[in-house]
Amino acid sequence: MVHITYQFGGGDSSTLPVDCAIVFGAAVHYGNEAGPGIYRRVETAANLYHEGNVHTIFLTGGKGSEKQDSEALVMQRLAMRMGVDPDDLVLEDKATSTWENLLYTRGLVEECSSIVGISDRYHLARIQYLAALQGWGDFRTLPATTIPPFQFEVRAVAREAFGLVYYTLSQYIDVEKYITPVSR
Repeated sequence: MVHITYQFGGGDSSTLPVDCAIVFGAAVHYGNEAGPGIYRRVETAANLYHEGNVHTIFLTGGKGSEKQDSEALVMQRLAMRMGVDPDDLVLEDKATSTWENLLYTRGLVEECSSIVGISDRYHLARIQYLAALQGWGDFRTLPATTIPPFQFEVRAVAREAFGLVYYTLSQYIDVEKYITPVSR
């Protein structure tokens, strides 16, 4: 029997300060503008950086379409506008899923002695679960300090629950055979 012990909203500021933060991407809007998810997540990381609680920020996320900049590049521009030194920003711009965010960032954070993942609170349980599946060990997370609108968050929690079920089932069966791919 499978037991999922992660909870939505997780995160504990007692894990601070840390060497590095991984900021998980979100939607890029028309004109390569940061969507609200990117803004919330980057703002949280930038605030932690300015408080001295984070030294290096890893921005992870690829392109939603060929016509748009990568999520990581959009996050980099926003972080720099928020006063983060570009020398303290590292981009991973190939990932197209949370699984890949973790997979592709792993080799980049090898010199970090402590790491925290930053995303919206509804996303943290899946991040922690996938980090455990990939063998990250005790992967700590912090939620973005600004909370998205209630209706959006309810839909997002439902999507995350399906994501957890998907990745759990994929450990036992080839779920790709049974599911039609959906664009991001």
